[in-house]
Amino acid sequence: MFDIEALIETLTENIKELFFKEWINLDLKFSKSEIFTMLLIDKSKEITMSEFAENINVPMSTATGIADRLVKNQYLKRERSEEDRRVVVLKLTDKGSQMVKELKEMISKYLNMVMDDLTDEEKQFLGKIAFKIIDIFKSNREPEVTHDLKKEKIKTIEIE
Repeated sequence: MFDIEALIETLTENIKELFFKEWINLDLKFSKSEIFTMLLIDKSKEITMSEFAENINVPMSTATGIADRLVKNQYLKRERSEEDRRVVVLKLTDKGSQMVKELKEMISKYLNMVMDDLTDEEKQFLGKIAFKIIDIFKSNREPEVTHDLKKEKIKTIEIE
C-alpha cells in the first residue's frame, strides 16, 4: 500500500534541497502571481489588462497592482494596442524575458535530471501520470466564484 505520510515527510525534509538552492539564484522578490504573470505574457507575447485580470481570476485593481510592480521593476511594459489605441497591452521587457528564460532553464534542468535517470518506459509512465494529475486537479477544483454585474439586480431604495 502507498504510504502518503512517508511521501509528505520525505518532501518536507528535502524541500530545501528540492527548491530553495535554485530559487536563491532567481530574484526572490517575486510573488507566485508575478511569476505566473510573466510566464503568461511570455506565452502570449502580449495581453490586455482585462484579459490578464480574467486569466488570473482577480479584480482589475489587483491585476493592476501586480502589473504596476512588474512595470516599476522593469520586467513588464505597458503599450497601446496597435489595433485599438484605447486598449493597453502588457509585454515583457528584455529584463522580464531574461527572467522567464532563467526560470524555464531551471525547470528544464530539474526535469532533465529526472528524465536522464529513467528508462523510456518510466518516462512514458511519468508523462501519463503527470497529465492524469493535471486532469484530476482541473476536474475536481472548487467552482469559481465570479461576479457578473450584468446579472445582478440593482436594488432601489425609496427615500421619503
